Amino acid sequence: MKKIALIILTAAFMTSITFIPAAMADSCCPSEKGTHIDQKSDVDGYQLEYQFIDMKEKMKDMKQQMPGMTATHHLMVFIKNAAGKTVTSEKVGYLIIGPDGKDQKVMAMGMSGGYGADITLSQPGDYTVKTKAVMGEQKLMDKFTYTIK
Repeated sequence: MKKIALIILTAAFMTSITFIPAAMADSCCPSEKGTHIDQKSDVDGYQLEYQFIDMKEKMKDMKQQMPGMTATHHLMVFIKNAAGKTVTSEKVGYLIIGPDGKDQKVMAMGMSGGYGADITLSQPGDYTVKTKAVMGEQKLMDKFTYTIK
């Protein structure tokens, strides 16, 4: 009996923490919050909004720095359908090809109504960003160039 109660409590706890970030957020998408969008794309009736977050800039006021961190940016994508509603995706991944031709592949995690991953954009120049989002049978593929000066 205690085992069943423990399983039920654990399941209830895990379910509740899934909804906490969404409940705490002002809204789902950066354009609704007035946050700067670095790239917008329309793909197969969906809108993808991208935000590149400079990690050094974001962390400069933190008391404890993270010296082992190699990522320079955090890349977020927010996916909305034609009606402007946030869409959830089963998988989101990025392939980023740097100015030197080297690529990095990263899988994004769901967070704050979007999908984000830490990436490294350490050289000045043009980066080709390819995004793939899978939602059931629907696959969205996007590609654009982002420049670091």
